[in-house]
Formats: sequence, structure tokens, C-alpha cells
Amino acid sequence: MTDGSYFASREEHERALSRQAADCRAAEAHAEMAERYEALATIFGAKRLASPPIDYL
Repeated sequence: MTDGSYFASREEHERALSRQAADCRAAEAHAEMAERYEALATIFGAKRLASPPIDYL
């Protein structure tokens, strides 16, 4: 498994945890982690952002 694919799989897992969380604070924390993993997956070439954030470059 490459670094990029690892981060992409972690993103998917965190998004699933966010959807399943009963507490809104936990859901937000998992969603934030998913965003961070998504950024890392993009940096390591496993994912492409459709519209990169303004501060991406």
C-alpha cells in the first residue's frame, strides 16, 4: 500500500465514522480528520481534488 492509498482509505473510514456518530461533536471531529486525510491523499497522488481550496498551492 502506498502512502497515498493509505491516506485515501483513512479518509473513507473517517467519513464513515462521521456519518455513524451519534454525537455531533464526534461527527465534526471525524469529518475534520477526513478532510486532513483527503488533503494528504491528494498530496501523495492517490486522489485529485475537483476544485482545490484557494490556499492549496
